[in-house]
Amino acid sequence: MRVLVVEDDKLKMKDIQHFIKEEIKEVCVECAESYATAVSMCYSEKYDFIVLDMNIPRYDKTDNDKSIIYNGGEMIIRELVSEDIFLKFAFVSGYETVGDESIASFDERMKKYSPSTYCGFVFFEVNDDSWKQNLGKILKDQLYVKRTDC
Repeated sequence: MRVLVVEDDKLKMKDIQHFIKEEIKEVCVECAESYATAVSMCYSEKYDFIVLDMNIPRYDKTDNDKSIIYNGGEMIIRELVSEDIFLKFAFVSGYETVGDESIASFDERMKKYSPSTYCGFVFFEVNDDSWKQNLGKILKDQLYVKRTDC
């Protein structure tokens, strides 16, 4: 199985990546730090699942443009859908709102937008491991675990 984690915070990315590798033994986890890299990777590779942060840089931090795309994770999904690329996905974020929208409202909107591929929203806190239980449940409920080599 192949999982893409889209996250610009390196510590959070490592936590999520490590957790997924521990939770699902036969998995290949790749990471992207920006909108541009994530979309490019999804065009060129086949993934079974994407874990997305909400607010992400437009480009990798090594590029000159440091702008952040608010709701960037959602925008990645919308771009992929517009290109007929349908992947199961979940959001993992430390924010309690999505812009002016509550998590509950955002969750309902995403369920309506992509009912067959949207798997949920996980609230991430550094000092609280409940995100692991929530993400683990989503992964186990949604994915057929198979051997995939990277």
